Amino acid sequence: MDQFSKKKSAPQDVPASERRRIGMVVHDDRGNASVSWHDAPSDYERPVLEVLGNPDLSVKHDETFDPYARRTARKPGGGATNVTTRTDLRRLSEWIKMMRELEARKREDGGED
Repeated sequence: MDQFSKKKSAPQDVPASERRRIGMVVHDDRGNASVSWHDAPSDYERPVLEVLGNPDLSVKHDETFDPYARRTARKPGGGATNVTTRTDLRRLSEWIKMMRELEARKREDGGED
């Protein structure tokens, strides 16, 4: 039998839409998690989950979270982005050349200042 063929189907007396399945989290040898599904027995009863705590708590349905919405508008040209100083690359290049010349002179003079 081909290993890629479909798994055996649910019993014929229960329609596929009413089939009960149990999922278990399993880990492979690398530690990656996946779900392994099994057919539930006919007498299996799902556990009922309840929220403990204040019974007056409820879920708000009128507000949604938008991570792209900004609460305050930014001022153009302001903010922390303009605090950094610019590097003058020409001056940096001149400084590197000067330092190399000084090192070369020290080597020629035998290390004396």
